[in-house]
Amino acid sequence: MKTIEKKKASGTLGRMVQEMDSNSLAKVRNRMMVAAKIAEAMQARHLNQKQFAKLMGRTESEISDWLSGDRNFTIDTLFEIGQALGVSFLSTALHYSIADDPKRYPDYEYEPLVASEP
Repeated sequence: MKTIEKKKASGTLGRMVQEMDSNSLAKVRNRMMVAAKIAEAMQARHLNQKQFAKLMGRTESEISDWLSGDRNFTIDTLFEIGQALGVSFLSTALHYSIADDPKRYPDYEYEPLVASEP
């Protein structure tokens, strides 16, 4: 198994990251992962920002915000983006709760919740 060597962040960004608590870092990471998924889906469909903005009925600057990871999305917006790009950002399955309590749901078949990253 290949190990990934972590480097200490430096400069202004490094100082900002060091000052963030784990919850804040997790939120930033999630926004960046959503932004990456949007960009990947746009690329797969050969859409540039201008074309995607027109498809979504949004401004190019709003799409730019989405792709920079600066946007905190609503569930409705994530659904609309997913519909337009043919991807899913939300899973409403409760696999983790069912898996954690097999006595309550003994006959329920489930798949473990696994995060996927680009």
